[in-house]
Amino acid sequence: MPKKISKPAVKKVIKKTLPKAKENPVKEAPIQKNEITKSATKNSQLIEMIKSAEEGVSLKQICENLKWQPHTARSVISRLNKNQNLGIINDKIACGNRVYKLPKKD
Repeated sequence: MPKKISKPAVKKVIKKTLPKAKENPVKEAPIQKNEITKSATKNSQLIEMIKSAEEGVSLKQICENLKWQPHTARSVISRLNKNQNLGIINDKIACGNRVYKLPKKD
């Protein structure tokens, strides 16, 4: 006896209608975004640290003050140089550590 070939089961697709959204007659006040002041961002704190230190800021000082890992601090410094053209330079001091500072103005 040959096997009967059955047709695959066809699933019926039922279109669901979603209820229309009701308009809210009470208008809500627009949500105000929290504006972060420039002095509050860590990038601006880093820029201020470098500007205020005449002899430069070490990587250790940056990491302690901003609670960053060393690779994060170096990355931010290079990004600031690239995007904002600050001209931050790093010099090696007598003890062998590097310090980050702005070039001297004439």
